Amino acid sequence: MSKLNEANDRLDAAMTSLEKAVETRRDTATQAGDANAENDQLQAELDKLRTDFAVLRDTSGTVSNRLDDAIGRLRNMLDE
Repeated sequence: MSKLNEANDRLDAAMTSLEKAVETRRDTATQAGDANAENDQLQAELDKLRTDFAVLRDTSGTVSNRLDDAIGRLRNMLDE
């Protein structure tokens, strides 16, 4: 009976070890999935910021050109 008890104890220990390994793997996969979802969200935000920056850069260029034109016209009016 002693060998049977030892075998049962080893089997219980092996099952416990397997359960922990499965749980650890599941947690790791969940964390990786969460990280991937967060990375996707950050990439989407970065893409939006790049688009917004391009629009602002173009608008800034347009405003700068218009201001330069207005200043030039004011200078011409003052010279007359």
